[in-house]
Amino acid sequence: MTASGIAATLPTYRQVLRNREFRGLLVAQVASELGDHVARVVLASLVLRRTESAFLAVLAFVVSFVPAVFGSALLGSLADRFPRKVVMLGCDLARAAVLVLLALLAVDSTPVWALLLLLLVAETFTAPFEAAHRSVLPDVLADPRECLVGAGLLRVINQLDQVVGIVAAGVVIVLVGERTGLLIDAGTFLVSFVVLAVSLRRRPASRRAAEGGTRRTLVGDFREGWRLVFDDSSLRALVVLAWGAAVFLIAPEAVALAYAREDGAGPAVGAALMASLPAGAALGALLVARLEPLRQVRSIVPLAVASCIPLLVTSLAPPWQAALPLWFVAGLSQGFMVPLMTTVNLISPTGLRGRVNGLAAAGFSTFTAVTFLLAGAVADLASPAVAVTVAAVLGLALVGAAHRGWPAGELRRAATRVYQVG
Repeated sequence: MTASGIAATLPTYRQVLRNREFRGLLVAQVASELGDHVARVVLASLVLRRTESAFLAVLAFVVSFVPAVFGSALLGSLADRFPRKVVMLGCDLARAAVLVLLALLAVDSTPVWALLLLLLVAETFTAPFEAAHRSVLPDVLADPRECLVGAGLLRVINQLDQVVGIVAAGVVIVLVGERTGLLIDAGTFLVSFVVLAVSLRRRPASRRAAEGGTRRTLVGDFREGWRLVFDDSSLRALVVLAWGAAVFLIAPEAVALAYAREDGAGPAVGAALMASLPAGAALGALLVARLEPLRQVRSIVPLAVASCIPLLVTSLAPPWQAALPLWFVAGLSQGFMVPLMTTVNLISPTGLRGRVNGLAAAGFSTFTAVTFLLAGAVADLASPAVAVTVAAVLGLALVGAAHRGWPAGELRRAATRVYQVG
Protein backbone atom coordinates (compact mmCIF):
# COMPACT_ATOMS: atom_id res chain seq x y z
CA MET A 1 0.00 0.00 0.00
CA THR A 2 1.32 3.47 -0.85
CA ALA A 3 1.76 6.34 1.58
CA SER A 4 -1.18 8.14 -0.01
CA GLY A 5 -3.26 4.99 0.45
CA ILE A 6 -2.36 4.89 4.11
CA ALA A 7 -3.34 8.55 4.43
CA ALA A 8 -6.72 7.80 2.88
CA THR A 9 -7.37 4.99 5.33
CA LEU A 10 -6.19 6.67 8.54
CA PRO A 11 -8.78 5.99 11.25
CA THR A 12 -10.93 8.83 12.51
CA TYR A 13 -11.28 9.97 16.09
CA ARG A 14 -14.77 8.48 16.09
CA GLN A 15 -13.35 5.09 15.14
CA VAL A 16 -10.76 4.99 17.92
CA LEU A 17 -13.33 6.22 20.41
CA ARG A 18 -15.36 3.09 19.73
CA ASN A 19 -12.70 1.23 21.71
CA ARG A 20 -14.00 1.03 25.29
CA GLU A 21 -10.55 0.78 26.84
CA PHE A 22 -9.32 3.81 24.93
CA ARG A 23 -12.32 5.80 26.12
CA GLY A 24 -11.38 4.83 29.67
CA LEU A 25 -7.79 6.00 29.19
CA LEU A 26 -9.04 9.30 27.77
CA VAL A 27 -11.54 9.98 30.56
CA ALA A 28 -9.00 9.08 33.23
CA GLN A 29 -6.48 11.44 31.62
CA VAL A 30 -8.99 14.28 31.57
CA ALA A 31 -9.97 13.78 35.18
CA SER A 32 -6.46 13.70 36.61
CA GLU A 33 -4.92 16.39 34.36
CA LEU A 34 -7.63 18.97 35.03
CA GLY A 35 -7.10 18.62 38.75
CA ASP A 36 -3.32 18.71 38.38
CA HIS A 37 -3.36 22.00 36.52
CA VAL A 38 -5.72 23.57 39.03
CA ALA A 39 -3.47 22.49 41.91
CA ARG A 40 -0.28 23.80 40.31
CA VAL A 41 -1.69 27.21 39.46
CA VAL A 42 -3.37 27.50 42.87
CA LEU A 43 -0.11 26.78 44.69
CA ALA A 44 1.88 29.14 42.46
CA SER A 45 -0.64 31.91 43.07
CA LEU A 46 -0.57 31.24 46.81
CA VAL A 47 3.23 31.44 46.92
CA LEU A 48 3.29 34.58 44.75
CA ARG A 49 0.75 36.28 47.03
CA ARG A 50 2.65 35.39 50.20
CA THR A 51 6.21 36.05 49.00
CA GLU A 52 5.88 38.58 46.11
CA SER A 53 8.64 36.64 44.30
CA ALA A 54 8.26 35.40 40.72
CA PHE A 55 11.14 33.00 41.34
CA LEU A 56 9.45 31.36 44.34
CA ALA A 57 6.14 31.21 42.47
CA VAL A 58 7.90 29.42 39.62
CA LEU A 59 9.45 27.09 42.22
CA ALA A 60 5.93 25.83 42.96
CA PHE A 61 5.76 24.62 39.38
CA VAL A 62 9.27 23.20 39.46
CA VAL A 63 8.45 21.06 42.49
CA SER A 64 5.72 19.34 40.48
CA PHE A 65 8.31 18.26 37.91
CA VAL A 66 11.27 17.42 40.18
CA PRO A 67 10.02 13.91 41.11
CA ALA A 68 9.84 13.02 37.43
CA VAL A 69 13.54 13.77 37.03
CA PHE A 70 14.38 10.77 39.20
CA GLY A 71 10.99 9.09 39.53
CA SER A 72 10.40 8.65 35.81
CA ALA A 73 13.87 7.29 35.20
CA LEU A 74 13.77 4.81 38.08
CA LEU A 75 10.05 4.12 38.53
CA GLY A 76 9.06 4.08 34.88
CA SER A 77 10.16 0.45 34.67
CA LEU A 78 7.39 -0.45 37.15
CA ALA A 79 5.14 -0.24 34.09
CA ASP A 80 7.17 -3.17 32.69
CA ARG A 81 7.55 -5.13 35.92
CA PHE A 82 3.88 -5.08 36.95
CA PRO A 83 0.54 -5.03 35.12
CA ARG A 84 0.13 -1.50 33.82
CA LYS A 85 -3.46 -1.24 35.05
CA VAL A 86 -2.35 -2.09 38.61
CA VAL A 87 0.36 0.58 38.47
CA MET A 88 -2.11 3.26 37.37
CA LEU A 89 -4.72 2.35 39.99
CA GLY A 90 -2.19 2.36 42.82
CA CYS A 91 -0.82 5.75 41.77
CA ASP A 92 -4.31 7.27 41.60
CA LEU A 93 -5.13 6.22 45.16
CA ALA A 94 -1.81 7.46 46.51
CA ARG A 95 -2.13 10.85 44.82
CA ALA A 96 -5.70 11.32 46.07
CA ALA A 97 -4.62 10.66 49.66
CA VAL A 98 -1.70 13.12 49.54
CA LEU A 99 -3.80 15.86 47.92
CA VAL A 100 -6.45 15.59 50.63
CA LEU A 101 -3.73 16.14 53.23
CA LEU A 102 -2.33 19.06 51.22
CA ALA A 103 -5.77 20.68 51.07
CA LEU A 104 -6.18 20.35 54.83
CA LEU A 105 -2.82 22.04 55.43
CA ALA A 106 -3.19 24.81 52.84
CA VAL A 107 -3.62 27.60 55.41
CA ASP A 108 -1.57 30.73 56.01
CA SER A 109 0.09 29.24 59.08
CA THR A 110 1.60 26.36 57.12
CA PRO A 111 5.12 27.09 55.86
CA VAL A 112 5.49 27.31 52.09
CA TRP A 113 8.19 24.64 52.13
CA ALA A 114 5.79 22.15 53.74
CA LEU A 115 3.19 22.67 51.01
CA LEU A 116 5.83 22.25 48.32
CA LEU A 117 7.10 19.08 49.99
CA LEU A 118 3.63 17.54 49.96
CA LEU A 119 3.19 18.47 46.31
CA LEU A 120 6.52 16.77 45.60
CA VAL A 121 5.29 13.58 47.29
CA ALA A 122 2.07 13.60 45.27
CA GLU A 123 3.90 14.16 42.01
CA THR A 124 6.24 11.25 42.72
CA PHE A 125 3.34 8.92 41.93
CA THR A 126 2.67 10.75 38.66
CA ALA A 127 5.86 9.38 37.06
CA PRO A 128 4.95 5.66 37.05
CA PHE A 129 1.31 6.47 36.26
CA GLU A 130 2.22 8.36 33.10
CA ALA A 131 4.75 5.73 32.02
CA ALA A 132 2.10 3.03 32.38
CA HIS A 133 -0.54 5.16 30.64
CA ARG A 134 1.67 5.80 27.60
CA SER A 135 3.00 2.23 27.51
CA VAL A 136 -0.42 0.58 27.49
CA LEU A 137 -1.74 2.65 24.57
CA PRO A 138 -0.20 0.44 21.82
CA ASP A 139 -1.76 -2.57 23.58
CA VAL A 140 -5.20 -0.96 23.64
CA LEU A 141 -4.91 0.30 20.03
CA ALA A 142 -2.94 -2.50 18.41
CA ASP A 143 -3.12 -1.07 14.88
CA PRO A 144 -0.20 1.44 14.67
CA ARG A 145 -2.31 3.83 12.60
CA GLU A 146 -5.01 3.76 15.26
CA CYS A 147 -2.32 4.27 17.88
CA LEU A 148 -1.07 7.38 16.05
CA VAL A 149 -4.60 8.79 15.82
CA GLY A 150 -5.36 7.89 19.43
CA ALA A 151 -2.12 9.44 20.65
CA GLY A 152 -2.95 12.57 18.68
CA LEU A 153 -6.36 12.78 20.33
CA LEU A 154 -4.83 12.28 23.78
CA ARG A 155 -2.38 15.09 22.99
CA VAL A 156 -5.22 17.38 21.94
CA ILE A 157 -7.08 16.58 25.13
CA ASN A 158 -3.89 17.08 27.15
CA GLN A 159 -3.52 20.60 25.78
CA LEU A 160 -7.20 21.40 26.25
CA ASP A 161 -6.93 20.12 29.81
CA GLN A 162 -4.23 22.72 30.38
CA VAL A 163 -6.40 25.47 28.93
CA VAL A 164 -9.49 24.52 30.94
CA GLY A 165 -7.50 23.66 34.06
CA ILE A 166 -5.52 26.88 34.07
CA VAL A 167 -8.57 29.06 33.40
CA ALA A 168 -10.53 27.10 36.02
CA ALA A 169 -7.70 27.73 38.47
CA GLY A 170 -8.11 31.47 38.01
CA VAL A 171 -11.83 31.14 38.70
CA VAL A 172 -11.22 28.92 41.73
CA ILE A 173 -8.72 31.38 43.19
CA VAL A 174 -11.17 34.27 42.84
CA LEU A 175 -14.39 32.50 43.83
CA VAL A 176 -13.63 29.76 46.35
CA GLY A 177 -9.94 29.90 47.23
CA GLU A 178 -6.95 27.62 47.15
CA ARG A 179 -8.09 24.83 49.47
CA THR A 180 -11.15 24.04 47.37
CA GLY A 181 -8.96 23.75 44.30
CA LEU A 182 -6.77 21.19 46.04
CA LEU A 183 -9.78 19.16 47.14
CA ILE A 184 -11.04 19.17 43.56
CA ASP A 185 -7.68 17.78 42.50
CA ALA A 186 -7.96 14.94 45.02
CA GLY A 187 -11.42 14.10 43.74
CA THR A 188 -10.24 13.89 40.14
CA PHE A 189 -7.79 11.12 41.02
CA LEU A 190 -10.61 9.11 42.53
CA VAL A 191 -12.62 9.59 39.34
CA SER A 192 -9.64 8.36 37.33
CA PHE A 193 -9.32 5.32 39.59
CA VAL A 194 -12.96 4.30 39.13
CA VAL A 195 -12.91 4.80 35.37
CA LEU A 196 -9.75 2.76 34.87
CA ALA A 197 -10.93 0.01 37.22
CA VAL A 198 -14.13 -0.40 35.23
CA SER A 199 -12.97 0.13 31.64
CA LEU A 200 -9.41 -1.16 31.32
CA ARG A 201 -8.70 -4.84 30.85
CA ARG A 202 -5.98 -6.21 33.10
CA ARG A 203 -2.97 -7.41 31.15
CA PRO A 204 -0.09 -9.30 32.74
CA ALA A 205 3.37 -7.82 32.91
CA SER A 206 5.53 -8.67 29.93
CA ARG A 207 7.00 -12.17 29.90
CA ARG A 208 10.48 -10.65 29.89
CA ALA A 209 9.71 -8.68 33.06
CA ALA A 210 8.20 -11.72 34.75
CA GLU A 211 11.29 -13.80 34.01
CA GLY A 212 13.98 -11.30 34.88
CA GLY A 213 12.34 -8.43 36.75
CA THR A 214 12.96 -9.78 40.23
CA ARG A 215 16.66 -10.24 39.51
CA ARG A 216 17.19 -6.76 38.11
CA THR A 217 17.32 -3.56 40.16
CA LEU A 218 15.56 -0.35 39.22
CA VAL A 219 18.97 1.17 38.48
CA GLY A 220 19.65 -1.76 36.16
CA ASP A 221 16.34 -1.08 34.42
CA PHE A 222 17.37 2.54 33.95
CA ARG A 223 20.72 1.55 32.46
CA GLU A 224 19.00 -0.84 30.07
CA GLY A 225 16.59 1.87 28.93
CA TRP A 226 19.47 4.31 28.50
CA ARG A 227 21.39 1.87 26.31
CA LEU A 228 18.31 1.13 24.23
CA VAL A 229 17.59 4.81 23.56
CA PHE A 230 21.14 5.90 22.85
CA ASP A 231 22.12 2.85 20.80
CA ASP A 232 19.21 3.43 18.41
CA SER A 233 19.78 6.51 16.25
CA SER A 234 16.07 7.13 15.64
CA LEU A 235 15.11 6.85 19.31
CA ARG A 236 18.08 8.98 20.33
CA ALA A 237 17.24 11.78 17.88
CA LEU A 238 13.56 11.92 18.82
CA VAL A 239 14.09 11.75 22.58
CA VAL A 240 16.89 14.33 22.64
CA LEU A 241 14.85 16.75 20.50
CA ALA A 242 11.91 16.35 22.89
CA TRP A 243 14.19 17.19 25.80
CA GLY A 244 15.47 20.35 24.14
CA ALA A 245 11.96 21.38 23.11
CA ALA A 246 11.04 21.74 26.78
CA VAL A 247 12.96 25.04 26.81
CA PHE A 248 10.63 26.88 24.43
CA LEU A 249 7.51 24.89 25.29
CA ILE A 250 7.66 25.76 28.97
CA ALA A 251 9.29 29.19 29.47
CA PRO A 252 6.25 31.36 28.59
CA GLU A 253 4.02 29.40 30.96
CA ALA A 254 6.65 29.71 33.68
CA VAL A 255 6.52 33.52 33.71
CA ALA A 256 2.93 34.11 32.57
CA LEU A 257 1.68 35.16 36.02
CA ALA A 258 4.62 37.53 36.47
CA TYR A 259 4.19 38.88 32.90
CA ALA A 260 0.55 39.74 33.61
CA ARG A 261 1.38 41.35 36.94
CA GLU A 262 4.13 43.51 35.37
CA ASP A 263 1.61 44.63 32.76
CA GLY A 264 -0.80 45.67 35.51
CA ALA A 265 -3.16 42.72 35.11
CA GLY A 266 -4.38 40.16 37.64
CA PRO A 267 -4.13 36.39 38.11
CA ALA A 268 -7.00 35.70 35.68
CA VAL A 269 -5.04 37.34 32.85
CA GLY A 270 -1.94 35.44 33.90
CA ALA A 271 -3.92 32.22 33.70
CA ALA A 272 -5.15 33.20 30.22
CA LEU A 273 -1.57 33.79 29.08
CA MET A 274 -0.59 30.40 30.45
CA ALA A 275 -3.51 28.84 28.59
CA SER A 276 -2.67 30.44 25.23
CA LEU A 277 0.16 28.03 24.38
CA PRO A 278 -1.68 24.78 25.14
CA ALA A 279 -4.74 26.17 23.32
CA GLY A 280 -2.61 26.67 20.23
CA ALA A 281 -0.98 23.28 20.74
CA ALA A 282 -4.39 21.58 20.80
CA LEU A 283 -5.30 23.08 17.43
CA GLY A 284 -1.83 22.27 16.10
CA ALA A 285 -2.23 18.62 17.08
CA LEU A 286 -5.56 18.49 15.21
CA LEU A 287 -3.97 19.94 12.08
CA VAL A 288 -0.94 17.63 12.16
CA ALA A 289 -3.25 14.63 12.59
CA ARG A 290 -4.65 15.32 9.10
CA LEU A 291 -1.29 14.37 7.54
CA GLU A 292 -0.30 10.83 6.65
CA PRO A 293 2.16 9.22 9.10
CA LEU A 294 5.43 9.80 7.23
CA ARG A 295 4.58 13.46 6.58
CA GLN A 296 3.88 13.84 10.27
CA VAL A 297 7.33 12.46 11.07
CA ARG A 298 8.98 14.72 8.46
CA SER A 299 7.26 17.78 9.97
CA ILE A 300 8.90 17.37 13.38
CA VAL A 301 11.97 19.58 12.92
CA PRO A 302 10.32 22.35 10.81
CA LEU A 303 7.50 22.72 13.31
CA ALA A 304 9.96 22.80 16.22
CA VAL A 305 11.69 25.75 14.58
CA ALA A 306 8.36 27.46 13.88
CA SER A 307 7.45 27.22 17.59
CA CYS A 308 10.33 29.52 18.53
CA ILE A 309 9.78 32.35 16.02
CA PRO A 310 6.70 34.08 17.55
CA LEU A 311 8.32 33.99 20.98
CA LEU A 312 11.17 36.16 19.70
CA VAL A 313 8.70 39.03 19.26
CA THR A 314 8.17 38.99 23.02
CA SER A 315 11.54 40.79 23.20
CA LEU A 316 9.53 43.97 22.48
CA ALA A 317 7.62 43.44 25.76
CA PRO A 318 4.18 43.85 24.14
CA PRO A 319 1.08 44.29 26.33
CA TRP A 320 -0.63 41.10 27.33
CA GLN A 321 -3.32 41.60 24.66
CA ALA A 322 -0.59 41.23 22.00
CA ALA A 323 1.46 38.60 23.81
CA LEU A 324 -1.51 36.26 24.09
CA PRO A 325 -2.01 35.73 20.30
CA LEU A 326 1.76 35.52 19.79
CA TRP A 327 2.04 32.73 22.33
CA PHE A 328 -1.00 31.04 20.80
CA VAL A 329 0.73 30.94 17.41
CA ALA A 330 3.85 29.53 19.06
CA GLY A 331 1.71 26.79 20.58
CA LEU A 332 0.13 26.08 17.19
CA SER A 333 3.43 24.64 15.92
CA GLN A 334 3.72 22.25 18.85
CA GLY A 335 1.79 19.62 16.95
CA PHE A 336 5.16 18.00 16.21
CA MET A 337 5.04 16.39 19.64
CA VAL A 338 2.30 13.96 18.49
CA PRO A 339 4.32 12.04 15.86
CA LEU A 340 7.44 12.38 18.00
CA MET A 341 5.98 10.71 21.09
CA THR A 342 3.97 8.11 19.17
CA THR A 343 6.94 7.06 17.05
CA VAL A 344 9.12 6.68 20.16
CA ASN A 345 6.45 4.44 21.70
CA LEU A 346 6.04 2.26 18.61
CA ILE A 347 9.76 1.89 17.90
CA SER A 348 10.41 0.72 21.47
CA PRO A 349 10.13 -3.03 22.23
CA THR A 350 6.82 -3.89 23.93
CA GLY A 351 8.41 -5.15 27.15
CA LEU A 352 10.66 -2.09 27.48
CA ARG A 353 8.20 0.73 26.80
CA GLY A 354 8.01 1.64 30.47
CA ARG A 355 11.78 2.13 30.64
CA VAL A 356 11.90 4.19 27.45
CA ASN A 357 8.91 6.33 28.40
CA GLY A 358 10.32 6.79 31.89
CA LEU A 359 13.72 7.86 30.59
CA ALA A 360 12.17 10.22 28.04
CA ALA A 361 9.93 11.76 30.71
CA ALA A 362 12.87 12.11 33.12
CA GLY A 363 14.92 14.07 30.60
CA PHE A 364 11.96 16.23 29.61
CA SER A 365 11.23 16.94 33.27
CA THR A 366 14.87 17.85 33.88
CA PHE A 367 14.82 20.41 31.08
CA THR A 368 11.41 21.61 32.26
CA ALA A 369 12.56 22.13 35.84
CA VAL A 370 15.72 23.93 34.76
CA THR A 371 13.72 26.10 32.34
CA PHE A 372 11.23 27.04 35.06
CA LEU A 373 14.02 28.00 37.45
CA LEU A 374 16.06 29.96 34.91
CA ALA A 375 13.00 31.69 33.46
CA GLY A 376 11.91 32.72 36.95
CA ALA A 377 15.38 33.96 37.81
CA VAL A 378 15.68 35.97 34.58
CA ALA A 379 12.18 37.38 35.13
CA ASP A 380 13.26 38.61 38.59
CA LEU A 381 16.61 39.97 37.40
CA ALA A 382 15.44 41.50 34.10
CA SER A 383 11.81 40.97 33.04
CA PRO A 384 9.42 38.19 32.01
CA ALA A 385 9.70 39.35 28.38
CA VAL A 386 13.46 38.88 28.45
CA ALA A 387 13.03 35.41 29.95
CA VAL A 388 10.76 34.32 27.07
CA THR A 389 13.12 35.80 24.47
CA VAL A 390 16.14 34.00 25.91
CA ALA A 391 14.21 30.72 25.87
CA ALA A 392 13.30 31.21 22.20
CA VAL A 393 16.93 31.85 21.25
CA LEU A 394 18.11 28.82 23.21
CA GLY A 395 15.36 26.75 21.65
CA LEU A 396 16.46 27.62 18.13
CA ALA A 397 20.04 26.74 19.02
CA LEU A 398 19.03 23.36 20.47
CA VAL A 399 16.83 22.46 17.51
CA GLY A 400 19.63 23.48 15.15
CA ALA A 401 22.08 21.26 17.00
CA ALA A 402 19.64 18.34 16.85
CA HIS A 403 19.10 18.86 13.12
CA ARG A 404 22.82 18.62 12.38
CA GLY A 405 22.87 14.97 13.46
CA TRP A 406 19.31 14.14 12.39
CA PRO A 407 19.18 10.53 11.08
CA ALA A 408 16.67 11.24 8.32
CA GLY A 409 17.20 7.95 6.49
CA GLU A 410 17.09 5.74 9.57
CA LEU A 411 14.07 7.56 10.96
CA ARG A 412 12.23 7.24 7.64
CA ARG A 413 12.88 3.50 7.54
CA ALA A 414 11.81 3.06 11.17
CA ALA A 415 8.63 5.08 10.61
CA THR A 416 7.85 3.13 7.44
CA ARG A 417 8.19 -0.10 9.39
CA VAL A 418 6.11 0.81 12.44
CA TYR A 419 3.35 2.56 10.49
CA GLN A 420 3.23 -0.27 7.95
CA VAL A 421 3.80 1.96 4.94
CA GLY A 422 5.04 0.29 1.80
